[in-house]
Amino acid sequence: MGSERFSLNMADIIGLGKNALLVGGAAALTYVAGNLGGLDFGNLGALVVPIVAVALDSAIKWLKNNVETVNPPV
Repeated sequence: MGSERFSLNMADIIGLGKNALLVGGAAALTYVAGNLGGLDFGNLGALVVPIVAVALDSAIKWLKNNVETVNPPV
């Protein structure tokens, strides 16, 4: 982030907003994945729960790894 010390420019605010959305999305997906075992799908539960769990895990990993890294100046 290229702003001076103790100040924020528009790029910093946009970066903070993107990070907040990323963290919120990952937290929401983690909450859903954690409560997935309590749902009752009847006979299809053995099929549905693992598929949804893998999809949620993939989405969480994608959210966490799909962030641009900014190299600090040397």
